[in-house]
Amino acid sequence: MNPPREMLDLGKSVATNNCAGCHRIDGGETAPGIPSLAGQRTVYMYRVLQSYRDRERHHDAMNHAVGFLNEDALLAVAAFYGSLTPFRPQADSTGDDQSADPGAGDPFVSIRNDMKKCNRCHGNDGNASASGMPKLTAQSTEYFVASMKAYAEGGRDHRLMGRLANDLDEAKLTRMGVFYAVQEPARTQITGDGNAELGRAAAEPCAICHGTDGNADNAEMPTLAGQDARYFLKAMRAYKEGKRKHEDMFAAVDSLDEKTITDMAAFYAVQTPIRRNVKTPLTTAEWIDRCARCHGIDGNSSDPRFPMLAGQDRTYLAATLNAYASGRRDSSTMHAMAGPLSDADIERIASYYAGRQPKSVLYMQLPCEEPTTN
Repeated sequence: MNPPREMLDLGKSVATNNCAGCHRIDGGETAPGIPSLAGQRTVYMYRVLQSYRDRERHHDAMNHAVGFLNEDALLAVAAFYGSLTPFRPQADSTGDDQSADPGAGDPFVSIRNDMKKCNRCHGNDGNASASGMPKLTAQSTEYFVASMKAYAEGGRDHRLMGRLANDLDEAKLTRMGVFYAVQEPARTQITGDGNAELGRAAAEPCAICHGTDGNADNAEMPTLAGQDARYFLKAMRAYKEGKRKHEDMFAAVDSLDEKTITDMAAFYAVQTPIRRNVKTPLTTAEWIDRCARCHGIDGNSSDPRFPMLAGQDRTYLAATLNAYASGRRDSSTMHAMAGPLSDADIERIASYYAGRQPKSVLYMQLPCEEPTTN
């Protein structure tokens, strides 16, 4: 049912005096980062305005603009902007065509350039084939991050790895750790010269931390199953010589001779590595499918409680997702949705919805059917 004329007239008056400076009287944004209001869902806008008035949502300009408005004024201005025809989305000046093709979204796009250096030694999927190079698959994300920090901070003595790790922040390291954790691990072809059966017996004390077959359950412990035998030897020697700092490992390797370590390397090399229980990040298309549950197909919500995202300002959408992810905007549902998003995810989702065609909705009151009598 369309709002009554007197409500729309009141809403236009409120918009002229309190809102038009930023949102224009026709509901269009005046600068990047300011949302468009034309055609936005009335119930959603009304509730948001209430939260600004009651200072449950913090934004100095909005708190000031609606701070003294009563319920009638809030509802009227929400109805006024909701009754306007939405604007067609503007062309994306960045040249990014991902808004038209969300399926192209790579969940690891933000780290691909950084991983080019890793690929040279460890392979495109972390299953290194070169002798002496560790396989990065089958490890937990936590262990990968801790290992890289050890290289950066000097806990592991390796000049090249130290430089590479120093160039990466924790967010990138975590993303890289997830990437390697979700790849299918492959067993090494470099099994060494040791006796695997003798190595099995020698490795029994290691099972407490690394698992009977070298597949660790503890996120802080590395999986040794399927690991390159030559790399295993190098790592164990580094612990014996103190080039790797780890008190428990110092005690573990102290009594091991070279022959025993060689046998252990052969044992672990022939074991089958098991992929860690780490979820593969969603693609942009998969995230958009989740968004559609509340915000509708292409961001045109049919439920008046949820905002229309189609055609919305890209900068505003990205800033809003970041605010939900960080908790600056209070919504347990949106925090859970936005929390796992990478910067690249947020930019792609914002770009996608900014390029969708917004559609108005008309809510009608339908008469109830008369009950039938037998």
